[in-house]
Amino acid sequence: MAAQNQTADWLQPPAEQVGLQRYAETLRERAWLIVLVTLLTLAAAIAYVLTAPKTYQGVADLLITPVSRDNATLTSLGLISDSADPTRDVETAAHLVRTIEVAKRAKALLRSPRSPRDLLGAVSADPVAQSNVVAITASDSTPQAAADLANAFGRAVVADRTASLHREIDSALPGLRAQLQRQPAQATGVDSVGAQLAQMELLRRTPDPTFRLQSLAEPPTRQASPRPVLSIVGGLFAGLVLGVAAAFGLQALDPRLRREAQLRRLYSLPILARMPKERKQRGPRQPLGPRALSSATAEAYRTLRTNLTGSGQKPRTILVTGPTASEGKTTTAVNLASSLALAGNRVILIDADLRRPALAKLFDLRPKEGVVSVLIENTELEDALIPSATHGVNLSLLLADYEGGWIADLFAIPAAEKLIEDAKRLADYVVIDSPPLNDVIDALPLARNVDDVVIVVRLGHSRLERIAQLGEMLAENGVRPAGFAIIGAPRPRKESYSYYLDPATKDNRGLLGAKR
Repeated sequence: MAAQNQTADWLQPPAEQVGLQRYAETLRERAWLIVLVTLLTLAAAIAYVLTAPKTYQGVADLLITPVSRDNATLTSLGLISDSADPTRDVETAAHLVRTIEVAKRAKALLRSPRSPRDLLGAVSADPVAQSNVVAITASDSTPQAAADLANAFGRAVVADRTASLHREIDSALPGLRAQLQRQPAQATGVDSVGAQLAQMELLRRTPDPTFRLQSLAEPPTRQASPRPVLSIVGGLFAGLVLGVAAAFGLQALDPRLRREAQLRRLYSLPILARMPKERKQRGPRQPLGPRALSSATAEAYRTLRTNLTGSGQKPRTILVTGPTASEGKTTTAVNLASSLALAGNRVILIDADLRRPALAKLFDLRPKEGVVSVLIENTELEDALIPSATHGVNLSLLLADYEGGWIADLFAIPAAEKLIEDAKRLADYVVIDSPPLNDVIDALPLARNVDDVVIVVRLGHSRLERIAQLGEMLAENGVRPAGFAIIGAPRPRKESYSYYLDPATKDNRGLLGAKR
């Protein structure tokens, strides 16, 4: 029996051999999310292209020519002088372009109603690579306005620097002239007062020699933003990146079982059967009988029957449970028992879920005597069994005749073990519909005394931590499950090589696996 197996090696998963396969499975499983995020991002990019105001950029080039730092006269006037780092000189000039004084001059040149700070916000000045050129870039709603704004700032910065230079010269000239009158002999020579005075008077008649508007901006031929092709391609790429990131993020945060590969990575147990999700299923809380199943699902239960009975040992007891409610354990127990009966076996189906019994309602029966009556020895097992109306003597039901909490403890008394032994004596197979052991531990004593325990999980519903809790509980009690039955597996393709019998055909001749 399962209780005699004290090993829990099945909780140790086999060596993982996933590589890129695991990532491919995640992408395939969450493909809908990736497509959705990509479409939303692409739609946002298209909406941006259609609604964003068009912006054009004009670029004017400003040439910076620093003066020699050996010339004391020029450096004293505040002109940009060369240094050991030419890049710093150009960066200094670029900073001088974007000042409020320059913006005021540009506003006057353009006769614009916009404020100087508004104009300043539409202009940038950046050094061009390792050259002495500063690119003045202006943005506006029309090509001509963008070019005019860039040129206005170029002219304004030259004018502003020239005005600053002239102010410095005007303040220095009186002193030089007075010094020359007091010392006429110093009027000659390269470094003489006369030479300095002549140089300053010449500079007073010319613009700032360090700033020159090298090239004027031309009206651009195409808009700078939005750029339709770039925006849409960027939106598509961003959507794919965000979609993939969302897929892996959701996979990491999703606590539910999504694919059977997750079970294989966590447990060394076989997948006994894969039951497709029924399209016409009325709800997860309502078990489905054999007549309500599709052909593909009926075939899956025949697979479960074959995998459980392959050893040929008799009699056998099978307990069907799951980590939580509404995962298909009752549906699995009923259809497993039905499949065993249709194969010519005598089967007893026991409803051990005394807190929420479902078999009586499913078979439309009202039992007077059942599980509780047998356990408290008010009646014999043979007298409490009810033959199935559709399977005859091959399938007998032991239903829950009471519903409540205290009676659930009856499974812990010796009469429960005797119940299983008597059922094995009367039938080839005993199938027990157990409550979810995580929520209701009532049937755990039964799990210790059966031959096989089948764990039913539902894709997209069962929570991984609840499956782990059930596994640990069973392992602590020396129970090694026979394997998993997966509910909600993908339906087989129509072109697959399969022949299914109509589940409504109750064939007792052992031909359930034959071709029609």
